[in-house]
Amino acid sequence: MTRKALQYDIGNPNTASKMTRHQLAAAQYAPFRVVLYEDAEGRAVFEYDKPSSLFGQFGDPAVTAIAEGLDRAIERAIAQAVG
Repeated sequence: MTRKALQYDIGNPNTASKMTRHQLAAAQYAPFRVVLYEDAEGRAVFEYDKPSSLFGQFGDPAVTAIAEGLDRAIERAIAQAVG
């Protein structure tokens, strides 16, 4: 069965710069990836790792705070897209 899928790298260089000022290793995950694909029933599925999970591993409160802001921004964008 053939299904449609798209992968995107999303991010803002300014946001990434804010994180890497505190933790250079955060550059591994900025920009981060999202995937939009068609499931077996033909429905659209949007999947991603929460930025706070990816960047929270560094244990840096400044980086985690920025990542939590990204979590909220993604959730708002998804809510708007769904209607």
